[in-house]
Amino acid sequence: MTDKADNPEAAKTPLPVRLRGLLTRRASDLRQAVRITVAVAAAYASYKALDLQQGYWAVFTVLIVMQGSIGSTLSAAVDRLIGTMGGAFLGGFAVAMHTGTTLSLGIALVLVTALATLAAGIRPQLRIASVTAAILLLTAPPDVEATGFVIDRIVEIAIGGVIAVLATVLIFPARSHGLVVARAATVLDRIRKLLLTEAEAVERGEALAPSTEHVALRQALSAVEQAMKDAERERASHLADHDIPPAIPRTLWRVRNDLVAIGAALNEPLPGSVATTLGPAGAALLRAAATLTGQCAVALRAARTVERGDTRSARLAFANTFDELRRAGVTRALDFETAGRVFGLGFTLERLHRDLSDLADRIDEIATGQPAVNAEA
Repeated sequence: MTDKADNPEAAKTPLPVRLRGLLTRRASDLRQAVRITVAVAAAYASYKALDLQQGYWAVFTVLIVMQGSIGSTLSAAVDRLIGTMGGAFLGGFAVAMHTGTTLSLGIALVLVTALATLAAGIRPQLRIASVTAAILLLTAPPDVEATGFVIDRIVEIAIGGVIAVLATVLIFPARSHGLVVARAATVLDRIRKLLLTEAEAVERGEALAPSTEHVALRQALSAVEQAMKDAERERASHLADHDIPPAIPRTLWRVRNDLVAIGAALNEPLPGSVATTLGPAGAALLRAAATLTGQCAVALRAARTVERGDTRSARLAFANTFDELRRAGVTRALDFETAGRVFGLGFTLERLHRDLSDLADRIDEIATGQPAVNAEA
């Protein structure tokens, strides 16, 4: 059956409304398409106006370096310019020195590739140098003076890089601030789901099933760190500013480590004597943590303070239950490994609560512009 048959409401929705919804969902993609289109047109017009013989490299540079934010575009443009300069000088020297025979050209190509690859291993910004050097060596006309040919390539790449950066700054400014917020909120959504999964395992007294979600979470956290680096690069270059505390990515990693530790404690079922007593309180604390995580994501997206809810009560209830368990002597009857998992679970849940509270404070700083004061004990 068609989608319209499955969803009668969609069939009734006017076409302009559906198109508006599509444009809203694809707004970031459309903005990027406009930026690149305008930048390509500007690069083409520039190299034609300057009468550069191989000015199409300016257009290629725009297409290669333009990213989704000012910081990432600036980084790619600088890296490409540095790599181009290194490769251009190396390739230009080889063009000037080889005799023009097939053998000498091949030897020069091999030597240039080896040197450029070694340089890229020492300085990653030069990773494109080998490509630039090879292109210069293989495309240089025999009747063109090497110095002028090298300078032209550098100018063309520089023009493309400058146009790409200006396009991201001036056309629907693509600041990294929004990218950090979006990626951090996505991480929080993943953390919330993992917390709920762990809560169910604790409540049922079962071992936590293996999950690939931790791999995806680690990748998402790396993406947050990269966006944060781009935001800092924008601030350093005075192209844009942001108000995201650097502690947010670090705190997200701490929360992720707490999840891993909880998973290690739950890789086997808790003993019955512990599960019946500690399980409900532990599950309640994990669900409260999941709720707080969801509120952090909402607040981050809306640029407002975090609604804490009653997470403190769940924490105190768990702490009291754990203390009663110890006083009753239940933990003394456990073997060393099982006791380690039980005490590890208790310690990690306490640390998780502290880390999430710290994260909520950092998000409050974005909304208020002032350092947050945590009144919780």
